[in-house]
Amino acid sequence: MAFRFSPKEILTMATELERRGIAFYEELEKKASDEKGKEIFRFLADEERRHLEIFLGLLGSVAETFLDTDEEASRYLGAIVESGVLRKVLGGEVHPGILGISEALDIGIQVEKESILFYQGFLPFVTPEKRKWVEEVVAEEKRHFIRLSALKEEIVGVD
Repeated sequence: MAFRFSPKEILTMATELERRGIAFYEELEKKASDEKGKEIFRFLADEERRHLEIFLGLLGSVAETFLDTDEEASRYLGAIVESGVLRKVLGGEVHPGILGISEALDIGIQVEKESILFYQGFLPFVTPEKRKWVEEVVAEEKRHFIRLSALKEEIVGVD
């Protein structure tokens, strides 16, 4: 099965992912039992807001943002979108209200890992002038992954 997404569709998925991330982290902030957890989830929601602004800006300049690329890169990106945690987040299958802190951290860690793959997957599409923005989002997602992993280790131990 071949996946083919237009640049506008890719950025629309990215903006939706960021919106869902904001809602997810805001819900976790409300449910966190300690101030450190609340602070980290608030920080992550704010970071997702910044990412949303970046992707909305790129969406507004789609013609200047994207290059044509090969079919393999498009199939790779499509496979990431159609599988794993991104499908759950974009499809609304994650319900933070019924999660314990350990499960919430596990999902947050998975979302960050999948987000890294997703954003790295469309780097070949992006012009060199715009690539630095996406690379910074990837770097931030990596930092989020590390923060969530450290929080899980601190709060609940590593499984």
